[in-house]
Amino acid sequence: MPATVRMNTPRRPSSIFTRSANLQGLLVAICGDIMHSRVARSNIHLLQIMGARVRVVGPPTLMPTDIDKMGVEVHYGMRSGLKDVDIVMMLRLQTERMQGSFVPSISEYFRFFGLDHEKLKFAKPDALIMHPGPMNRGVEIDSEVADDLDRSVIHEQVEMGVAVRMACLEALIGGRRNSLGAVA
Repeated sequence: MPATVRMNTPRRPSSIFTRSANLQGLLVAICGDIMHSRVARSNIHLLQIMGARVRVVGPPTLMPTDIDKMGVEVHYGMRSGLKDVDIVMMLRLQTERMQGSFVPSISEYFRFFGLDHEKLKFAKPDALIMHPGPMNRGVEIDSEVADDLDRSVIHEQVEMGVAVRMACLEALIGGRRNSLGAVA
């Protein structure tokens, strides 16, 4: 669930909920390959249910044809798309799902849609940076931005995602064990 993206750490206690008792009114920009991303669609729905405003940002070639029916603001440039957002969620290019050419080149894509410090300046100064992983550094996100200790919650987001998946599997399996004592 996107609301629990960071644990309390000595560095700074934070989560999306430290900004608000809920997600009501937070502005989230989901950037990148919206068309091929299941993460984008599920987060759009969940974030809206929880009261957040959602923007999608990316080239027209990577937007679903029905994007205007999803209740989001659509932006085709990072400057307008990131303006005053609370959370920037980057998505990877899902080339394995692409049939044909959706972007001129990887370097061109990064130049216009990859998150770097220059583009991040348009977001709020304390905007959190998210990415569901796996990350393609230098394609959708700059390494310095991804590793920013004050703003990036990517490591914790991925870590918690693994824990949630493990808990779901345990719940589905029901604690059954095989003959060796391992969970079946």
